[in-house]
Amino acid sequence: MPPPIPLFVIACSLLSGCGGPTVITIPTTEPLQLAEPIKAYVYVQTKDNQRQRSQNRVQLYQGEWVLEDPTDK
Repeated sequence: MPPPIPLFVIACSLLSGCGGPTVITIPTTEPLQLAEPIKAYVYVQTKDNQRQRSQNRVQLYQGEWVLEDPTDK
């Protein structure tokens, strides 16, 4: 029977996530294009120039561009 330490090291290296998905962080100042359709709450501007969150989720479609509101800073 092989010693347990080398088996443990091999198991850890195989389960460590090597070769898994890569996560890329994108700055919030960059416009993003949706890769798939989503439903999300959005802000709408009222007649008195106030922003109000939508009562229901809105369908946003694949390929649409979204970006951060620059007035939030």
